[in-house]
Amino acid sequence: MSFMNIAHRGFSSQYPENTLLAFQKALDLGVPHMEFDLQVTVDNHLIIMHDRTVDRTTNGSGNVCDLTLSQIKALDAGSHLSSEFVGEKVPTFEETLNFLGGRSKMAVELKFEGNNHIPDVLDAIAHHNLIDQVSISSFDLPKLPEVKRLNPEFSTTALLKPETDPDCDWVGVALDLGVDVFGPRHNDTTREMVDRAHDNNLLVRCWGLGHDQGPALERIIDLGANGLTTDCPDILQDILKRRNLL
Repeated sequence: MSFMNIAHRGFSSQYPENTLLAFQKALDLGVPHMEFDLQVTVDNHLIIMHDRTVDRTTNGSGNVCDLTLSQIKALDAGSHLSSEFVGEKVPTFEETLNFLGGRSKMAVELKFEGNNHIPDVLDAIAHHNLIDQVSISSFDLPKLPEVKRLNPEFSTTALLKPETDPDCDWVGVALDLGVDVFGPRHNDTTREMVDRAHDNNLLVRCWGLGHDQGPALERIIDLGANGLTTDCPDILQDILKRRNLL
């Protein structure tokens, strides 16, 4: 079985995160999995952004939930990283589905507050006939049963932080949520966790590696996990090629 190299916010170590450029550059590597985040504007548009504010990743300032789509579209989402990327824009969810649909599987993380916009997310994916290409993820765990309630066909991923309670049965937490994918932080992941998740028919997708390279990436592969998100999909792709895991 191939290992899922999931480009975290696209090829985000080298290109502006959560932009179509970052997604394209990951696709150019042959990486068939993208991870990105959803926020909601004041006029109820789903956009691709990790933070609650636009401050870090654009030339603007303010909370996403206080800005209109047109205001956000007027911002530059590339120059914060380099002048080379001036002119990159914040994509909408619709634009991203159009761009990635049929080209990549997607890990879609719900970052917005509350559950009111979950139907909008699911409807957009279903409209594009991409249900089987997407897993809905969140750290806000109550969102995940709501996804399943609205449409049980959707895959869901529980993003978990086992270090917050080392004595907790985290695989049990995932099972109680009814998810399809167990998502522990990479440095908390153990062989016991992976084996128990697999015994219960859960995929294991780790997170939190960021710019870490080499041994940290290989450790997750050696534990038997099914995949992970990384800011450095180029490095992981080279490892997977060497180990015949593509």
